[in-house]
Amino acid sequence: MSFGRYFRKLRTSKHTTQKQVAEKIGKTTMLVSSIETNNNKSFSYYDLKKNSELLGLSEEKHRELFREAARARENLPPYLLKYVNGHDEVYELLEIFVDKHMGSDSLKKIVKYAEELRNV
Repeated sequence: MSFGRYFRKLRTSKHTTQKQVAEKIGKTTMLVSSIETNNNKSFSYYDLKKNSELLGLSEEKHRELFREAARARENLPPYLLKYVNGHDEVYELLEIFVDKHMGSDSLKKIVKYAEELRNV
């Protein structure tokens, strides 16, 4: 699913209009519409944060919104990019994932393990 379709579905599920989104982020409804129709890739990360607040997203949905936007832009959110660039170990780990062509099952196991570590 494209980011535009994803966002439109999310927005309408929260009974929020394009006009409300535009007012919250200080942009035009035309921009919101063009994103939802895939004429623009995504909102800025600053605007995504405002949209997350407007829509009252849970932490999980907030992360999902940022992930979908990152996919549309084909880049990492600035806070993740800064972290990866600041930690050689993380960069090397990502290189291993790419080099080994790790699939979803393997990565899901690693994520589950990392989440368990976070809760320790």
